[in-house]
Amino acid sequence: MSYLLMAEGGFNPLNVEPGLLFWSFVTFIILFLVLRKVAWGPLTQAIEAREEKVQGDIAAAEKSRVEAEARLAEYEKRLEEAAQSAKQVLDQAREAAERAREEILSDARSTAESLRLQAEKDIATARDKAIADIKGQIVEVAMAVSESVLKKAVDQSDHERLTKEVLAQTKGIVG
Repeated sequence: MSYLLMAEGGFNPLNVEPGLLFWSFVTFIILFLVLRKVAWGPLTQAIEAREEKVQGDIAAAEKSRVEAEARLAEYEKRLEEAAQSAKQVLDQAREAAERAREEILSDARSTAESLRLQAEKDIATARDKAIADIKGQIVEVAMAVSESVLKKAVDQSDHERLTKEVLAQTKGIVG
């Protein structure tokens, strides 16, 4: 069918007409200038603004990342300091507890020792008193026996002599 149009004097795409070419070129240049003035400038500005915004967003994101890393480092540092502080507090508490334990044990030992010494002293006092009481009873018994044997009253000098003799004999029994 295209051969038909060419044969009849119709449109031939290989045939170039200079007038049509000139006006097509002029129209293209005018359209290009109008588009450049009206569309190209705002389009370029929009693209540049978008590029600047993207660059700004990238810079802000980088700044935020750096700040976040700095905050993270600060947080980790504070966390480490808190852990060290907690460890130190625990160590001090352990040491204080150990000192208190040793002090309580020392007090208990000294109290027990003083109670033991007091008990020994009380026992010795009670023993000495019991021995003195026994000696007194022995003297009284000896006096009663000697008085009944002699059937006479013992005067003070005889009493002292007999007491010494009985005490000397009882030392071997009691002491």
